[in-house]
Order: sequence, then structure tokens, then C-alpha cells
Amino acid sequence: MDWLLGRFGRTRARPPLVCYLRENGPIAYGTPLFGADPRERADAMLNTDLTWFWTARPESIAREWTHLTRWSLAALLADLDAARSAAASHILVVGVDDGVRDSPGEIADARVAGWMRGFAAAAAGPLHAVVTHPGPGGDLLFVAQQPPESVRALLQAWGINRDKAERKSYARLHGNALEDLIRSLA
Repeated sequence: MDWLLGRFGRTRARPPLVCYLRENGPIAYGTPLFGADPRERADAMLNTDLTWFWTARPESIAREWTHLTRWSLAALLADLDAARSAAASHILVVGVDDGVRDSPGEIADARVAGWMRGFAAAAAGPLHAVVTHPGPGGDLLFVAQQPPESVRALLQAWGINRDKAERKSYARLHGNALEDLIRSLA
């Protein structure tokens, strides 16, 4: 058996997928989103009808809020690569309605924190997805419990299936929950 596995290669184990559930408000998926092939994941983001912005911190890779486009994709990939090697680095990505045509200069921490407050309260608003990189045990993706079609398509493209995820309480994200991200921006 070992000979067969050695000859034909071992099947790669799928990275762990954890779904952090709660009664009301967005849920979170924990998995390495930008691991092996971040370009493929970013392309899937660009193929949605959402508009994406990201920011990177700390100072070693600092970047103001930047609109993710085909032109800025290389910058996002460079930030993700730098985040792998920089200690305590953090990249935050938000997906908003395509109707939000704010220029990157108009996007600020306070504005995003406001969007996130509404999103956390399950209120209607422009925000539909939040990605934080890195997160505990991998990246975290926050989405509504009943996400719009564009987010469902993104989840499918990323191979995220709630039914196949290990389920944990949202309270386990203490210190890394959406509400903690909001406080870090405010």
C-alpha cells in the first residue's frame, strides 16, 4: 500500500473548514483562504458583482484602503505575500454592493467600521463580506447567514460549504470576531 501511495502520490488533505455559528447576525468561516493560490481566490472575488476594497497593516506593509481591480490585483498579492513573512501583519478585505462607487480616497476606517456595525446587526447595507487575514487557524470570512447570490457563488468558487464545515460557537472567536474588527477600526 505504501508503494502505491508513494508511486501515485498521496491525496492532499483538504484544509480545515470551520463555521462559527450564532443565532443572529453574520457567521464566520475559518479556513486558509489565501494559502496555496491567492490569485485564484482573488480572481473569484473579482468575478462577483461586489466591489472589493482592502487595507494592510502594520507599518511594514501599510496600505490605505485600495479598490481591488485587475490593475491592483498585483498589489494585493504582494501584500498577502508580505503578510506571510511579516510578524503581526493584518489584511482586511471588504466586499460591498457594486453600487458603492466611492473612490478609494473616500473609503476610510470610520466609514468601513460603520458598514461593519450595520452588517454585524444584520441590518440592510452595502457590506456583504469581510475577510481578515490572518485569522485564528486560518483566515476568517464573515458573511450573512443567508447571503446574497453573489456571495453564495463566491463561497462555491472557494469550495466553502457550510454542510461540510466543522461547527463551532461564534463566541470562540473572542478577540477575533467581527465586533473586535470594528473596534480596531474605530
